[in-house]
Order: sequence, then C-alpha cells, then structure tokens
Amino acid sequence: MQRFADDDAGYLSWLSRNPDGYVVNANRNPSPGYLILHRATCRTIAEGPANGGRWTMDYIKVCGDRAELERWAQSVVGGPLKPCVHCE
Repeated sequence: MQRFADDDAGYLSWLSRNPDGYVVNANRNPSPGYLILHRATCRTIAEGPANGGRWTMDYIKVCGDRAELERWAQSVVGGPLKPCVHCE
C-alpha cells in the first residue's frame, strides 16, 4: 500500500505500474465520510484532474490491493470504503 500527497508524478507512475490495483481518494486528513474506492483504470482518477488542478494536492490517494485498502479504511480511518459509481 502506498500513500500519495503532493506527489502527482509518483501517483501517476504507480497507476501505470499497477493497472489491476485500486485507489482510495480521500481528503488530506482522511475521514470516514469520504473514502472513495476506484479501480486504477477509472477515468475519474486517471484522466486528468478536475479543473486542471493536481491529483494529490487537495486530496490524497492511497493505492494498493482492495483487501489492504479496506483494512486501512476500517483500522486507520474508522469507516468503510464507498465504491466509485463509474468503475465499480
């Protein structure tokens, strides 16, 4: 599992190396109310950030396999992941 904050290049590199992986999009200070689970190939987290911004500035990305991300969400943040409506 890898966490990306202020590291768009590292995040995009992880996506290209892990097309079968998963990504949690979370607030910079993760909270149970916003933990969105995406497939690494989801267009909403891989095809250019909204409003021309940056991927890992306003939000963080936590990347890995689904099981480890679910454990992280429950044990560290204290809430469940919410599947993305576009890729799940």
